Amino acid sequence: MTLALVRNELNRFLRSPDAEVLALRGKWGVGKTYSWNQILIDANQRNEISRERYAYLSLFGISSLDELRFSLFEQSIDRQLIGREPTLATFRDNATQLSLSLGRKAWKLASSTPFMKSVSPALEAVSFFSIRDTLICLDDLERRSSSLSARDVLGLVSLLKEQRNCKIILLLNDGEDGLEDFERYREKVVDIELLFDPTAMECSGVAFAGAAPLYQSIGELSQKLDITNIRTLKKIERLVRLVEHKLNDLEPELSHQILHSLVLYGWCHYRAGSKEIPPLEYVQKIGYALFGLGEKEGWTDEEKAWNRKLQDYGYQVTDELDEVLAKAVKTGYVVDADFENAATEKNSQVIAQKATGSFSEAWRTYHDSFDNDQERVISTLYESFKVNAKYITPLNLNGTVRLFRELGEEAKADELIKLYIETRADEQELFNLNGYAFSGDISDKNVRDAFEKAYQGSVIRESPKSVLLRITGQNGWNDKDEIVLAETTADEYYKLFMSESGGHLSSIVNTCLKFGQFLNATERQQQIAKNAKEALVRIGRESAINARRVHKFGVDIDGGA
Repeated sequence: MTLALVRNELNRFLRSPDAEVLALRGKWGVGKTYSWNQILIDANQRNEISRERYAYLSLFGISSLDELRFSLFEQSIDRQLIGREPTLATFRDNATQLSLSLGRKAWKLASSTPFMKSVSPALEAVSFFSIRDTLICLDDLERRSSSLSARDVLGLVSLLKEQRNCKIILLLNDGEDGLEDFERYREKVVDIELLFDPTAMECSGVAFAGAAPLYQSIGELSQKLDITNIRTLKKIERLVRLVEHKLNDLEPELSHQILHSLVLYGWCHYRAGSKEIPPLEYVQKIGYALFGLGEKEGWTDEEKAWNRKLQDYGYQVTDELDEVLAKAVKTGYVVDADFENAATEKNSQVIAQKATGSFSEAWRTYHDSFDNDQERVISTLYESFKVNAKYITPLNLNGTVRLFRELGEEAKADELIKLYIETRADEQELFNLNGYAFSGDISDKNVRDAFEKAYQGSVIRESPKSVLLRITGQNGWNDKDEIVLAETTADEYYKLFMSESGGHLSSIVNTCLKFGQFLNATERQQQIAKNAKEALVRIGRESAINARRVHKFGVDIDGGA
């Protein structure tokens, strides 16, 4: 049932003088309560509500009929106050109205107890009698306490309609536990039953009604993902507000990418657990496998469905800026420095590629056709890569190289790697894969080897002794330190250990050995420990006293290194 039809029927329900019970059903989170409140407020402004009193009550946690009755009394307000929160003044007004309606004796009984200190038991007992000629909205029936049965709630609803001339609307979440009794007795109680099943377009229209163009763009993106959960849309809106003021200085294409990613990441994160929606971690890690590249095989049916959604949405590979946005979605805040660094770098790439022709656009020749045009795809990507190499990320280099290899273009793939290294030679940290957020996704061995060689070649050599003295006793070191120590031979360690004396000798020996004790020691770290052990074994074999000195470091000279 479209939102327009639901709105028309609810407006008829509000105008009608008849006592009626209406059930509005729909999936959790599609905006039943939100839409009801908007329709109610609009009708009230038009003076088209047939009752002068209104009470909204969520049954969440309500544990007894007595509590339900008194809560209705508490929440009852004059129609003119619709859209405002009930206050203590509202409660006092309800008590006064009740006392006057019951007569002078009840007035004395109710007013004899100090109002601000406690509610008169007598007032509580008779308060339900004041609930008549009232418009009532009961929400969250399925979330009531287990001690309150749906049958008892429906019995009370029937009484309010038949004996108190009330109009009652029930807001129900389909698919939730706790509605079994409702299904059994609804025919005897409910006069009208509406299915609230708005489209994604209608939901975005509700969530972003009257919003600025930026938020209308969010609505358009949410429609591509078929998001019908109003709560999710409002949470995504909050995410966008975190970065909204940061978008003004960015290129329009980049601003759109940020919105594009935030909507997707918010949907994945806030609707986590739904089998139809890919987990955020899955989206972050899928990489070029989404394009049919790489070694991933044996997709499950669930993963295939996720991939189709991502492809239809137009998602590309997760980049450094996307990682910042994904982190913001998970934590609820943006790290300004991280965002500005990643956005500034990406913005520069967008500006540069506008002048040279976007490498992303070159990839469209691969994505947007089933033509038998391998030669054209390779040529287009190859020529664009040569022009844009300065602005292409290592991850995109890896993806392009993988495509070329899988299409049999090994020579061109290696040529791209060489060109990339030469073009970016002045950016030595770019080749440090240990410091790259997507290091694990760089799957081509030749790319990894070329990066390692380029980075090692850029390291300004510091003496092993200097490095060890600097990092001894510290909790951290950098990749350049590891390179220096890994390239130090066993013979060089022997000369270093034999030339040193004093309290620092044990410290530098232990520093070398600890690299081999890490749980997930890298090949480079293992090499440091191996060379140092070989030097110590040699020292230990030279004399009985040195054998004992070496033994205290846990080195077995008989077993070797």
